Amino acid sequence: MSNRYIDENGIEYEYEEVEVEVDEDGNEIDPPQYGSETIVIPNGTNFLDLPTTTKTYTNNYSYNNTHNIEPEEEEVEEEEEEEEEVEEEEEEGEEEEPNGEENGNNQQNYHNKQHKQHHRNSDDDDDEVEFEEDESRVDEIEPILKYNRLGHGITEILKKDSASCMAIHPKFLVLGTHWGSVTIHDFDGNEIKRYDTQNSTITEIVIDPKGDYIASCSEDGKVVINPFDKSGEQFIYNYTRPITAIALDPEFASKNTRQFVSGGKQGQLILNSKGWFRSKETIIHSGEGPIYAIKWCGIFIAWANDQGVKIYDTSTNTRIAHIPRKDGSPRGELYRCCLCWEKPNQLIIGWAKNVEVIQITEKVDMSTGSTIKIAQIMNQFQTKYWISGIAPFAEELVILGYNDATTIEGSDDPTSSSATPKVLNTSGSTSPNNITGAWNQGRVDSASKPSIHIVSRKTNSSITTDNLNVNGYQHYKATDYRLDYNTDESIFYIVCPKDVVAAKPRNLDDHLTWLMEKLKYDEALDIVEKDMKTIKSLPAARVREVGEKYIDYLLEKKDIRKAASLCPKICQRDPELWEKWIFRFLKLGGLQPLCPYIPIGNPSLSCAIYEMFLNHFLQNDPDSFLKTVTEWPSSLYNIQAIIAAVEDKHSRQPNDTIMIALAQLYTYDNNMEKTLDIYLKLKRGNVFELLNRFPNLYNSIQNKISLFIDYNQQEAIKLLVANTDKIPIPIVVNQLNDKREYLHRYLHTLFLKDAHIAHDHHEKQIQLYAEFEPTLLLSFLKNSGHYSLERALEECSKKQLYEEMVYLLGRIGNSKEALNLILDKLHRIKDAVEFVEQQKDEELWEYLIKKSMNNSSYISELLENIGSNVDPIKLIRLIPEKMEIEDLRDRLVKILSDYNLQMSLREGCREILKSDCVNLEEALVDSLRMGRVVEEQTKCATCSQPIILPRPDSPIVLYFCSHTYHSRCLKTNNDLNTSSPNSIQAQKQLPQGQQSSSHHHSNLEISFGNCPICVQSTQIKLAKNSRKLGQ
Repeated sequence: MSNRYIDENGIEYEYEEVEVEVDEDGNEIDPPQYGSETIVIPNGTNFLDLPTTTKTYTNNYSYNNTHNIEPEEEEVEEEEEEEEEVEEEEEEGEEEEPNGEENGNNQQNYHNKQHKQHHRNSDDDDDEVEFEEDESRVDEIEPILKYNRLGHGITEILKKDSASCMAIHPKFLVLGTHWGSVTIHDFDGNEIKRYDTQNSTITEIVIDPKGDYIASCSEDGKVVINPFDKSGEQFIYNYTRPITAIALDPEFASKNTRQFVSGGKQGQLILNSKGWFRSKETIIHSGEGPIYAIKWCGIFIAWANDQGVKIYDTSTNTRIAHIPRKDGSPRGELYRCCLCWEKPNQLIIGWAKNVEVIQITEKVDMSTGSTIKIAQIMNQFQTKYWISGIAPFAEELVILGYNDATTIEGSDDPTSSSATPKVLNTSGSTSPNNITGAWNQGRVDSASKPSIHIVSRKTNSSITTDNLNVNGYQHYKATDYRLDYNTDESIFYIVCPKDVVAAKPRNLDDHLTWLMEKLKYDEALDIVEKDMKTIKSLPAARVREVGEKYIDYLLEKKDIRKAASLCPKICQRDPELWEKWIFRFLKLGGLQPLCPYIPIGNPSLSCAIYEMFLNHFLQNDPDSFLKTVTEWPSSLYNIQAIIAAVEDKHSRQPNDTIMIALAQLYTYDNNMEKTLDIYLKLKRGNVFELLNRFPNLYNSIQNKISLFIDYNQQEAIKLLVANTDKIPIPIVVNQLNDKREYLHRYLHTLFLKDAHIAHDHHEKQIQLYAEFEPTLLLSFLKNSGHYSLERALEECSKKQLYEEMVYLLGRIGNSKEALNLILDKLHRIKDAVEFVEQQKDEELWEYLIKKSMNNSSYISELLENIGSNVDPIKLIRLIPEKMEIEDLRDRLVKILSDYNLQMSLREGCREILKSDCVNLEEALVDSLRMGRVVEEQTKCATCSQPIILPRPDSPIVLYFCSHTYHSRCLKTNNDLNTSSPNSIQAQKQLPQGQQSSSHHHSNLEISFGNCPICVQSTQIKLAKNSRKLGQ
């Protein structure tokens, strides 16, 4: 439905009202998105009021995370003693730090990370409903803020006076009281400066952005602007009615105009500016009731009166927006209007139970081309509590809430206009200057604790709620509380008559404290470790504290193993801390789980600590004792003391594991012989590595050969064979006489290495082979010559080793007996044939054939295997008549076939031989017929003259050995005249064209005889050899 409105200047506006459907529980059905609601005010418009559309969306789901700021004195339960208790608190004024009644538990990160998580949790309405129903999950929420009471100078002031308001600057804070004092404090509460220029309740304090001026107004109508230092100018203004609100120009300190605005119960918003001779006052607005709040930011001034909140543009001197109060709102003075400029163009309003966020934007009017400012309601919602203060907090809002009181003197209905505040004192009179302060007006008999709500702007629901147990909260009403904040550090200050509490975001250290309180030590330790690896913001003492508390917690739970695993992280390189926790584990019987983690390098603990561990394991856990002795460096403890303890323990309770540990200790003590003894006796430990490291231990082995081989037969024998120089063979043999199998293996390995190295023991070896490995005896007999054939034959005869006997009989020369053994004992005719072939004895063949004639199977085998050694016809003729021979026909066919094949092979070989002879003879003849080249520079082997003379008078003799002679030289030298009559006389006339001074007619004789020189040389060599042989 459209509505029209005409303001006092005759300008007409059109607006719409939006109806929202709700269900039986008051929840909206398909509520519209929180959008912006626009109020368009053209520049230059002067108006008194504008109706606006009000859309309220309330999320009814929230959870409480209650924090109590403990009072200075313990509360008395009986209601009749409460007032007396308050008076005692005012007198004593004992300060206590605020402690939280925390019903929260786990959040992974602190501050902003918590906010994001809360946003995610609250985006889903179903999660909120489930969360509200499951009360146990309330304990899983970590508080976002922490609280502490401001003490020192503030505490002293509040013992006699009561706080009425406060203002915060990044460098200091200013407190106003009901007695009219204005005091400046540091953030610990220490008083820096005091102004006593006013005589009644300070209703508002503001500080210019630079911190140079502090303005305050009071109920006596006085406005005082004090300089922070003495060099500044003080301004004092008196008005006829109480001033309840004031705001300084953001550029107050830098502009000469010194502008500020104020307002109060007179209902006028007055802009005061300094002129040449006197101040100038301009009434910006009036006629709509008292001014309850004023905030100035940039060019905009916002103020609140009975009709609502208005915004004024100082750049155009026009009012640009009006945000009316909601229908049914209580009277303005009962609940303070809280205004907060979050940005220069964004205003947050909290009044009664309503919250609105206003955004101011600029828009060009298309019809006039001028720029107009538009105020939009970006968000609005209602709360279940009365709002006493509001401030922005990152993506959320911080709201100071006040719950309904049980009774309010003067009226049961806070919305009633007839409810007149009263000022009560001990005498029953009303006075604003009474010692109890004007804050007692409308005194509450039993009020609830104030609460800090962190509200999500996305869902308009509370993320956390902290109930604050401030001093005297039972007697305060909503207007007795104020919320101010430090924008630079997001610190919030809750002000009430007898208390000032600071709330700040919890940091990493607070998050760790909360996790430990909730026994979430794993998460706390993870955070500590990450911090140590990255920013290292936590002090070492804090890191240690977290770890030690975690270990304590695990030990209380009897989770000793996990507690032990944490010790390296916590104790690190602190020996004293290590020893502290070691004794703690000792009391709980937890040394064994702790042992793998104690430091053995950097740092090193005292010897007594390590010996305590070793003694504990020695008495209770030999396996752990052995492991610890093996892993720990021997320098950590007194070796002699531990050896003595182990020897004593072993003497009383023998144990192999303890003995192995003792061997290790002997090694540390360089007593290698004892170590070796233990290893050999127990057949454990690495004896061979020990021998390699300490060669002198071979001497110790010499009298422990049997034990040594028992330890590891194969490797021990291999080592003995390889070190015969260190451990002589006779020593080993003597010690192994009783261990015949070991002796056999040892001698056999020696024989394989060198067949002659232990020849003195070969006869003994024959017995050993016959006893343990008969299959190797024959090979030994064939490869050794260091034994008696008769004794060897005797030993083999005892053991009935026929093959070895055959070999030995063959070597002795008793071939027939050997053949009888083969035939009678082994029954292997094929081996008999092979044996006879090796002997190459014709008589033995005849003996074999004769002995086989009585056995058809032998004859059959002979026919099969006799081959070409015996004439098969002769064998066949000797076969007795009527003897049945298996497969005789096939064997005869085979014999004939083999014979024919053999004849064929012989004939083929003969033909090949003949062919080769003919070919070679022809090649020789061709070679002899070939011409021989005699070079011109060739010389006679006798006269050394050129073989070719210019005037040839003698033929040339050329031998196949290449020696060349003049024929006359051979004839004149009888010693060399040995030419064979078999020669070729060649006379050749050189061709006419080839004749020259050096080539003439010559006769050539090629001799087939022996060269005289070569013959003579051979004779000389033979003579020399004869002489040598004669000598």
